[in-house]
Amino acid sequence: MQEELECDEETVIIGHSSGAAAAMRYAETHKVFGLILLGAYTSDLGDENERESGYFSRHWEWEQMRRNVGHIVQFGSKDDPFLPWEEQQVVAEGLGAELHKYIERGHFQNTIP
Repeated sequence: MQEELECDEETVIIGHSSGAAAAMRYAETHKVFGLILLGAYTSDLGDENERESGYFSRHWEWEQMRRNVGHIVQFGSKDDPFLPWEEQQVVAEGLGAELHKYIERGHFQNTIP
């Protein structure tokens, strides 16, 4: 994010699902203007691919993220088929995010019938 996308203190990072995890990890060590997180979560959910990402191998540095980010908005849906609502709440509480809670948005994906 720093080298290729040149994210800096004027950047708003939008992350969905594992992209939200990447955005949060980036914000632990870099200042950014804001984060917009969709379907954010805190653990590998028992999935080997998620575990291999490395995002979930250590504790989340919530305080550091809050110091490094000016604005944090989170969107989550209670009917997300992949993410327990409790994990999404942990993110919101840890970040002090402005949480927008939905009931029927699933994982915020469009599917083609």
